[in-house]
Amino acid sequence: MRIFLSIFFNGLILYGMSYLLPEIVATGGIKLYFVAGVVLGLLNTFIKPILKILGFPFVIITFGLFTLVINGVILGLLQKIIEILNIVGVTYSFGGWVNFAIAVVIFSIFNTLYGTFFKH
Repeated sequence: MRIFLSIFFNGLILYGMSYLLPEIVATGGIKLYFVAGVVLGLLNTFIKPILKILGFPFVIITFGLFTLVINGVILGLLQKIIEILNIVGVTYSFGGWVNFAIAVVIFSIFNTLYGTFFKH
């Protein structure tokens, strides 16, 4: 059940980012958000802990702000993986560095909230 909640919440975060930032190109509807939710769930499960361990000294030095860089890497990987999967009609791109930076902040906030309230 937790897996489905994670997929749903990750998809919801991506939908919210594409709603708040009109420059984000998100095509594919529910199929996009399901695929992206699965990919984000996998990245958060397998890649993010490795990045946290490797970046731990920087997280300490920057008082936790380095986690924005880690989340930026995760979102960048998400965009590349969706491109590599090449599913017909499914795209997700940020439309520039400013939008990417804003999306990273939004993703970080909501990912932290999800981790605080829903993960045991």
